[in-house]
Amino acid sequence: MKKEYTAVGCFFIAISAFLYAFKKLTAAIMSSYINTSEVTYYEGAHKLIGFGMTFWIFTSFLAGIIFLLIGMWPPIQKLLQSKNTNIMKKK
Repeated sequence: MKKEYTAVGCFFIAISAFLYAFKKLTAAIMSSYINTSEVTYYEGAHKLIGFGMTFWIFTSFLAGIIFLLIGMWPPIQKLLQSKNTNIMKKK
């Protein structure tokens, strides 16, 4: 297993989770003083944050998954090869 790639993948996934939580928290803070009992402006504040934050969340998550798969590929490959040889031995 390539531990460096796996660690980098976990780091990017953690950054993605942090950005996602920060986006929700920012929307809650932006709308906290203007909400009334009849109307909630959270959805509007959430949309106001926009595509930029969503882009970085998605990009970070995708990079994390790619690095995680690269780091975990040798053990997965060995597992698949051992299953294939067990199937061939049974035949």
